Amino acid sequence: MSSGFQQDTNQLQPSFYRVTIDMVSTAYFPTATTNSADGGCTPNTWDFFPAGSLPSTATHATARARGNLRFKQVVNQLTGLADCQILDISITEANADVQATGLAFTVKFDRDEFVLPPETIAQGGPYHNDAADNPMDTVSKVIANTVAGALYNGTTELMRVYDPVNAQGTEVPVTANAIQTWANLLTKVSVSPISETGLSS
Repeated sequence: MSSGFQQDTNQLQPSFYRVTIDMVSTAYFPTATTNSADGGCTPNTWDFFPAGSLPSTATHATARARGNLRFKQVVNQLTGLADCQILDISITEANADVQATGLAFTVKFDRDEFVLPPETIAQGGPYHNDAADNPMDTVSKVIANTVAGALYNGTTELMRVYDPVNAQGTEVPVTANAIQTWANLLTKVSVSPISETGLSS
């Protein structure tokens, strides 16, 4: 056995996954306020924007809070899989009044074996099925199903919503619902592993 430096293969080896949510279609992410389904999914609250670009109406302000509530749900569900970090967020939205049409971010897991154990993969299962009844046999598929589930499940929470009349934020209950099924929303979520340099022994 070499007496030189030996890399500990049991040390943490982070894994990274790029998540993309396609919100272009209003059939999946409506802009109309019906059934509290508007707002898309966004990390940006009203106070992210400069003074001249704040929500111009109460409807737009509520939609923005609703989109942020969905993003919070996505993060909550992902951290429920295993400890993780959300990195490198990229979003397509023109201003506080315009609903986002695309969102991408990277999820970093220090131990993604808690998401899908390697021995389960090595044994060829058993796997849980996703919302479309397909086996989740990769970590990417588990992440995608989790994100879609967060977008699908309705929730209500106290949120800071901009009041354009008084030019300030007010804490009010906000509800976020979906008009599509979990399985349909899953088609709008894509996840790809990001290759990283492995350990050298």
